[in-house]
Amino acid sequence: MRNKLAFLILFTLLLIGCKPSVPDGVLSPKEMEDVLYDYHLADAMAQDEDADQGYKERMYRAGVLKKHDVTQAVFDSSMVYYLRHTEELQKIYERLSDRLNDEIVALGGSTRNMGDFTMNGDTANIWNGARTMVLDPHEPFNLYNFEIPVDSSFHKGDRLMLNFESEFIYQDGMRDGVAVLAVKFGNDSIATQSIHMSSPINYRLTIADNDHYGIKEIKGFFILNRANDPSGQSLSTLRLMILKNITFVRMREPKLDPEQMKQDSINAARADSMQMKRMAPLSQQQLNVNM
Repeated sequence: MRNKLAFLILFTLLLIGCKPSVPDGVLSPKEMEDVLYDYHLADAMAQDEDADQGYKERMYRAGVLKKHDVTQAVFDSSMVYYLRHTEELQKIYERLSDRLNDEIVALGGSTRNMGDFTMNGDTANIWNGARTMVLDPHEPFNLYNFEIPVDSSFHKGDRLMLNFESEFIYQDGMRDGVAVLAVKFGNDSIATQSIHMSSPINYRLTIADNDHYGIKEIKGFFILNRANDPSGQSLSTLRLMILKNITFVRMREPKLDPEQMKQDSINAARADSMQMKRMAPLSQQQLNVNM
């Protein structure tokens, strides 16, 4: 029993000794995650205010640091540390994305899931990536590439639509996010759509197979560009772009009803006949003038 107890104590001490730690004056990963999460909420609150948004952002962000009992110096040092330890920062972003996604669901965002689209082949959400992501201007966390598999469920004439919402958490600097969608068709021609993001609104990119060549490849990316600041960007400056409610909708070309096509043809013929009748008197008048 003594040997077992000694082994357990030694094993526990080894676990504690091997546990990753951060330097003094740097927030732990969990603390950093909590602060960034509240920063997101603070910016969202500031955007809803009628008063000066910049002033509200500064007030709410100061309130976040006060809530967590964190000084600006500690927060800045923590940003520098985690931007140099990219693996740990990536883990923080992944957890932050999950929490933001949970927030969306709690606020009713669950209405934008796969169940909203009819899955009978006419319309479907075929997005295969994260529905919420966080990007910052520093590599490799400034870029998210995606590729949508193309299979037999795609038909000629399909229309594609990428939807998402963006939010920004910026202490300063120019917000410059970019989304790009590229589609290769059956004849190897390529259509692209791109959009710059700088405001917290809904964005949409749409590409259609209007020439009925068929779709071979679908690729794209999201990127957060670094601000064009001649003085250089401080690693401690907080700049985040949050993309959420991401969907990629494939819409089937509507099938024409034969009866409706027949009726449309009849209506077109009637319209042509009426137009000819209106033109007839004018033609006779022109004939008389010429005579």
